Formats: sequence, C-alpha cells, structure tokens
Amino acid sequence: MTTTPDHPVDDSRPRVLVCRGCCCGSEQKHPDVDHDEQIAEISSVARTRVVDCVDECTYSNVVVVRPRPGESVWFGRLNSAVLTRELRNWLDAGAPRPLPPILDVFSFEPRSRAATE
Repeated sequence: MTTTPDHPVDDSRPRVLVCRGCCCGSEQKHPDVDHDEQIAEISSVARTRVVDCVDECTYSNVVVVRPRPGESVWFGRLNSAVLTRELRNWLDAGAPRPLPPILDVFSFEPRSRAATE
C-alpha cells in the first residue's frame, strides 16, 4: 500500500479510466449527469484516472474498468446516478464476475478488441 498526503491508496483496488475528453463525458452532451460526482463516487472505491478520449464515442460517457491485471471491462452510456452507484457497488465488492445484470446491459467490447477476435 502506498500513501498520499490525503489518504492511503490501496494498490489492489480496481483501476478505472473515465473518458472525459472530446465530447462523450461532457456536460455539453450530457447536461443531466453530475460528472464531478460520478468521478468522486468511482474514485472512492477504485484507482481512477480521467483520460482525454478512448475512441469509443458512440457509447458516450465510457468507463473502462481493469479489475485485475490483463482484464478489462468496458461500459458505455453510464449517464445516471443509479448506474454510477451500481458501478461503485460492484467495484467496492471487488468487481466480481459475472457482472450484475444492470451493468451487463451497459458493457461492450471495444472496436479494437472486437476486430482482433
């Protein structure tokens, strides 16, 4: 475990990338989403990094979870407080498989992975 001045960081927590660049995760495109609250909620249970663009704009408001090394789960259209809470709860539980049904509906295979399979 490493420590930051504000709080300890558990290196075993899932890693999360949140797309906020371009237009997908923006207030302009999704004015009803509290983007700052979404980041805060996810960050409370996962190592979270905001990135510019993950090139999956058709899914809009994309979140990529890396629960364990070598594994990633892509979610799109996470545009409500309910979905953010469900994601937070799943992350807090250790991101177990199978996905909860409410999150499974919003998961997708990224184009780059689908093209190689």
